[in-house]
Amino acid sequence: MGRQRPNILTRDFMLTPHSSSPHPSHSHHLPHNNSKPNIFLSSPLSISSSSKPIFFFLFCFMGQAVSVPLTRLPSYSSRRCSISSSKSPPALMALPVSSPDVSVGGTAIDYTAELPDEVLGIMFQLLTSGDRKRCSLVCRRWFFVEGQSRQRLALDARLGLADSVGSIVMRFSSVSKLALKCERRSDSIGDETIAVIANGLPGLTRLKLRACRAVTDSGMESLAGCCVNLRKLSVGSCAFGSKGIESILKSCKNLEELSIKRLRGLSDVNTSPISADLIAGKLRAICLKELYNGQCFAPLIANSPNLKILKLFRCSGDWDPLLEEISIKVTGLTEIHLEKLQVSDRGLSALSLCPNLEVLHLVKTPECTDNGITSIAQKCNLLRKIHIDGWKTNRIGDSGLISIAKKCPNLQELVLIGVNPTSKSLELIASNCPNLERLALCGSETFGDPEISCIASKCKSLKKLCIKGCPISDLGMEALAEGCPKLVKVKVKKCRLVTAEFAEWLKSNRESLSVNFDAIDERAPPELSEIVENLGSENEIDLGENLGANFGGNLRTSSGRTNGWKVRMNLFVSVFKKWTSNRE
Repeated sequence: MGRQRPNILTRDFMLTPHSSSPHPSHSHHLPHNNSKPNIFLSSPLSISSSSKPIFFFLFCFMGQAVSVPLTRLPSYSSRRCSISSSKSPPALMALPVSSPDVSVGGTAIDYTAELPDEVLGIMFQLLTSGDRKRCSLVCRRWFFVEGQSRQRLALDARLGLADSVGSIVMRFSSVSKLALKCERRSDSIGDETIAVIANGLPGLTRLKLRACRAVTDSGMESLAGCCVNLRKLSVGSCAFGSKGIESILKSCKNLEELSIKRLRGLSDVNTSPISADLIAGKLRAICLKELYNGQCFAPLIANSPNLKILKLFRCSGDWDPLLEEISIKVTGLTEIHLEKLQVSDRGLSALSLCPNLEVLHLVKTPECTDNGITSIAQKCNLLRKIHIDGWKTNRIGDSGLISIAKKCPNLQELVLIGVNPTSKSLELIASNCPNLERLALCGSETFGDPEISCIASKCKSLKKLCIKGCPISDLGMEALAEGCPKLVKVKVKKCRLVTAEFAEWLKSNRESLSVNFDAIDERAPPELSEIVENLGSENEIDLGENLGANFGGNLRTSSGRTNGWKVRMNLFVSVFKKWTSNRE
């Protein structure tokens, strides 16, 4: 007897199993129940709308009679049905699918048997992850092909994974992109499990490790020995150190992207830096985030001659000398992100030696001034995207923006946070940067009605405009009704002088314009940050004392994390009481 196909309905799929003979070449890949691979589902299979055409093709191919042409598409019914008789119910008569028990010569036929495994695998790759899982439950062959054709896999990296990791890597042996994530408070897998994964998946090209605290430098060394084709590595909240990263760099010569976040193994003061003799010829992107001793990777950055993207977020130490060394050896940088970093105009002047720089993000670096911005603008004339968060220090303003306007004609995106530009610099930017398409100004005290009128009249290519916390009014916003002919989206938030009525008026006058307006409700209690900011200095002292008493001395800084929702609730209640008493 040939294999019988399961009963399948469109939209809400209900599989009613039939006994079948296992496929001889795939039977060892199915767990348990080898004699009768019946599959029962407790709830209907809800197929995503994006996968319906592929599902329809697959299931029609499984059950379509030879004499029935594929000329009509099914009308997806919302009813949950199950076919168990040899006669199709009236609701399904319009479907170009034969009855599930229709047979030829007394033998049920599976028309997908004529498809090669490779073709079936390609169809599975067009489905969403959840729909692939449902397909794997149809029959033994689909179970096997789905596993062998899967290229992406995400696993829960808690300690229990060690018991089943062998069978998992055996089934999904073709996976090239793997993510291992563990909960912060759970025990993670260790070196032995990492070794099994590395041996079973030698074709890995992308790997993401999150909170795998039991993995040491030895585990990373075994991983590097097997997965030599690794191209992208991202690690976060792990416990190994620079030696583990160095073993990857030595063995994986094709590594192109490296992202390291909160690596606990670097907390030791005596952490040895990456070997200066190690040259990463193919490394194109490096991201270092929240590293206590992140400067140990400075030799790696300096010895990556083809590096294009460098991102440094909240890493301790003085980075000016290192940026000077990097800029001399790596002149092909096109994108640089510096956030909450100890860097000054000296470091920015060094980065100006990268003439191909196109993207610059400078976020909360209080030692940087207009002089550093000017030095970059004068030599990096290819800049397309500039993000500056001045942290309201007033050290970056018109002078630096005027240099950008004069020297960076290719500018397409400009984001200014805590920076105070005036019409003088904005007019030059609008006139000299004809390709400016995206502009955002947040927390600017000088961006008012004259400035937005200037933008509306000068920026002919502007498509997206975002204004947040600026002193603009309905009168200034009125200029947008006729200005910026290519404008498609406007976002206005926390601008007290702009009313909801004007936002509706702007929508009606420019129907093609998408207006996102966030009004401030004067009657609603202010946000927590505003409450704390509005308290007087005397109340702030009392507030700190109360918080210290409530938290038992465990109060953290603004950059740290609290100890749970109870702590946050206590904070809110305490501050809210202060605010209400202050109003009374």
